[in-house]
Amino acid sequence: MLLVNLNQDYNRKNRYFSNTLLSNIEKNIKNNQKSILYLNKRWDYSALICESCQHIYKCDNCDVSLNVHNYPTKMICHLCAEKQEIPNKCEKCNSNNLKKIGIWTQQVEKFLVDYFAWKNINIFRFDADVIKNKTEKESALEKLHNSDIIIGTKMITTGFDFSNVWLVCVMLLEQELLIPGYNTQEKLYSNITQLLWRWWRKWETSEILIQTYLPENEIIKTITEKNYKEFFISTLGERKMFNYPPFKQMATLEYRHKSEEKARDFMIKLQKKLEKYNTQKNYEIIITHNSFKKYNQYYFKIIIKWDNIREFIKNIKSDILKNSSLSLIFEY
Repeated sequence: MLLVNLNQDYNRKNRYFSNTLLSNIEKNIKNNQKSILYLNKRWDYSALICESCQHIYKCDNCDVSLNVHNYPTKMICHLCAEKQEIPNKCEKCNSNNLKKIGIWTQQVEKFLVDYFAWKNINIFRFDADVIKNKTEKESALEKLHNSDIIIGTKMITTGFDFSNVWLVCVMLLEQELLIPGYNTQEKLYSNITQLLWRWWRKWETSEILIQTYLPENEIIKTITEKNYKEFFISTLGERKMFNYPPFKQMATLEYRHKSEEKARDFMIKLQKKLEKYNTQKNYEIIITHNSFKKYNQYYFKIIIKWDNIREFIKNIKSDILKNSSLSLIFEY
């Protein structure tokens, strides 16, 4: 397995493709062998990192990475919708070396089609936009077998068995850390090890590349060094610090309405009701004061962390049952 530092090894036409990766793909094409390029998303999602100190900008409430938006120009948490201004300097080391990173399957496909336009090769993008149902999934098998380069999301790690794969590349490892969720690091470890062990077991001589802008990041080093014990201890420590499961139970109340003002007012009233039951101050309530819009409706969230969520929810059971716009999601 080779860890590729994209700060040093990158192609001038696209900074997410190392020269090491492109030369290996060309070698495989020449030898009629397959290459798999893995990344976790098919859509645009970008984060802000510091090249100097390896810092990733995260939400103060949720400990997940902030998504960089161009319109408006803000960093936004996709869990609690809190917003931050995009800084000019790193908050950790005061460096100016801040970089917006993020790549998705359509970008990878377009670059490869252009880059290898002079060659007669088959490139197949394997994601939820291409494979939408069981029938399309079954027909994809033939395309997979006839492809020279396969661009895949997590879908490709399960349920498929095809041969002649001699290169597996994780396009941007830290991109797994950009998925909003308190258990993001566990998912990162699970997804990557599942992907790599699939081909380690079957093709011991396959080339495995992991590309990253953060080669010194502790989580990335732990994964590439396959040190599960250290990863487990570190992750558990962070969960305890932020009162995440298993140290506290967690639930999210989400309310939606066509009117942003009415949605905000409803959640403020609900928060006040919740606070009445919090006489001992023994549970944590986080309300999002910024909404996010989806399907022409405005969404607000309240995140609750407590020792016994089900007991607590009894206090607002009637609100949840009588209002179809209010949903409850448990996290364990």
